Amino acid sequence: MATIVEIAKKANVSPMTVSNVINKKYSRVSKETSERVQRAIEELNYVPNMSARSLVSKNSKIVVLAIPQTIVDDPNKDMALINPFYGELINSVEFNLRQNGYYMMLRFISDTELFSSMVANWNADGVIVLGAMDHQLDLNFKNTKTPLVLIDSYVSNSNYDSIKTDDELGGFMATEYLIQHKHNRISMVASSMSDEGVAKARFEGFERALSTHGIKIDPTLVFEGYPTYDYGFEVGKLLSKRIGNVDAVFAYSDLVAIGLMQSLKEEGVRIPQDVSVIGFDGLFIGKISEPQLTTIKQDIYAKGSKAVELLVDRISGKTTQRLQVVMPVSLIERASVK
Repeated sequence: MATIVEIAKKANVSPMTVSNVINKKYSRVSKETSERVQRAIEELNYVPNMSARSLVSKNSKIVVLAIPQTIVDDPNKDMALINPFYGELINSVEFNLRQNGYYMMLRFISDTELFSSMVANWNADGVIVLGAMDHQLDLNFKNTKTPLVLIDSYVSNSNYDSIKTDDELGGFMATEYLIQHKHNRISMVASSMSDEGVAKARFEGFERALSTHGIKIDPTLVFEGYPTYDYGFEVGKLLSKRIGNVDAVFAYSDLVAIGLMQSLKEEGVRIPQDVSVIGFDGLFIGKISEPQLTTIKQDIYAKGSKAVELLVDRISGKTTQRLQVVMPVSLIERASVK
């Protein structure tokens, strides 16, 4: 790879002159000299060292999308990208960062990782964090000075810009919809609800809807596990033996719902004739499931886009007020509820 010294020698100028051209400081270089240097750059196929330039400019144009591994014993935590939710969100964040001239770095982080040092080492301009909880924010991001935006993070610290879906309302809407369809023996399948988070908020909506209609929660019909297809499949096998005692299921994510439905079908349970199923997220997989999945839709693309907007405004100093954005949800009626 060519160096600035080699370009300077070929163009018969000083290395400082080459640096001025590379960094577009054209007022310091004549037009003729600038053109000569540009020809030398092209002929030698020079590629700027982005790391070195970021150290000089104190601006790397790198934004880190950090995803904490929230459930330590999740057997699928090292295969998170099989969940299409992540794919849709990452696509939105990367595209919108690219439109604003930034590069995205994706990082899954553990509870034991001091993330702030990595951000400093990479000279990142900003960080977007998906799904953090209080203890992770305190540990992983302690002393982070870099602008930071939280997505789907239920934390008590309000010193960060934050974007969440109206998860409690979504849980309420899903359960209310089942009740309106004459179901009253409703199961809920979620991931861990030991901490404040998406699963717990959706459960609180489930709980509120049942209470509103005077229906008592059957704790044996509430399942806490992992946000995976496999966990939904596992619960489906258990519920298949209880048809008659359960007439509907609210799965807190579409991926869990799809696993649940596949398992129920393999056990000879008809959906929705024997049991209705509703999911949450509005992922494309709900359109291609059999039957198509009724679900509570959140706008995942808009969530990623808004996160980038908030972060870019924070980096540029355009905004100083901390913003807490709650994204709306809507019901998509398909064929999995009767």
